[in-house]
Amino acid sequence: MKRTFGLFAALSVLGNGAFAQDEAVLESFSGTRVLTNHSVQLLPERTLEFIVAHKFGDIAGASGGLQNFYGFDNLADVRIAFEYGVLDNLDIGLGRNKGVGLITGVIDGYAKYKILQQKQSGMPVNLVFVSSLILPYKAAISDSSSVASYPKFLNRFTFTNQLLVARKFSDRFVLQANVGYNHRNFVDFVDANGLVFAGVSARTRFTKTIGLLVEYNHIFNRPESIVDNYQDPLSVGIEILTGGHSFILNFSNSRALNENIFVPNTTSNWLDGQWRFGFSINRRFKL
Repeated sequence: MKRTFGLFAALSVLGNGAFAQDEAVLESFSGTRVLTNHSVQLLPERTLEFIVAHKFGDIAGASGGLQNFYGFDNLADVRIAFEYGVLDNLDIGLGRNKGVGLITGVIDGYAKYKILQQKQSGMPVNLVFVSSLILPYKAAISDSSSVASYPKFLNRFTFTNQLLVARKFSDRFVLQANVGYNHRNFVDFVDANGLVFAGVSARTRFTKTIGLLVEYNHIFNRPESIVDNYQDPLSVGIEILTGGHSFILNFSNSRALNENIFVPNTTSNWLDGQWRFGFSINRRFKL
């Protein structure tokens, strides 16, 4: 009897070890975004997430300072969105953005699919594909030289496709890289319709509820004649997690809240004080 019990105990330990090796590594990031760009994190199946995000005006520089209460008197962008986990490896989302510059009154949508799932043993990374688009719906501008004149309906669309790869090294540190292609159907005659970009993001947790987030993207093929007019988007933020909500406080040189706008249209420079405060609040519901 003792030998039988010992055999079952040994098999149990070995079995648990075998299952542990195949166990998925969960929660690389707390939400579907790092700060404003997508993360490898997907929503669980039949889970709805409601998101409200804001970005304010410049904190410093010519447009910041006390006269604009360090940016709080100006609203750069606001986004309200719903995102849904169709399957554990498939998300969809729909949102509305205030927009930035001439690209205002914007509806956005995306679909995200997880190709690879990081495991305790075997698969070392998460690999995710995400495709997104925006549609500005406000009336076209009469000036035919404007990027918001939209001669045809299809001119309104902008698309972005990305591959995201991330590894959760520990409960406290996650590193993500992304490479993508942004295509605007209608641009200024000196600009390029298609932009190739790549970025890196990281999450460091100080406690179970507080963490540091960093996000950077570099655009590779901006035309030489206008490259000096634009900046690479760089954001730093703090996440605060509660039982049902997540709060993200961020500082960024990009004004927009959607990758289809901030990738091609970031013009603010950190070194000139043209960075701003923003925040997002996420609430999940199990349906």
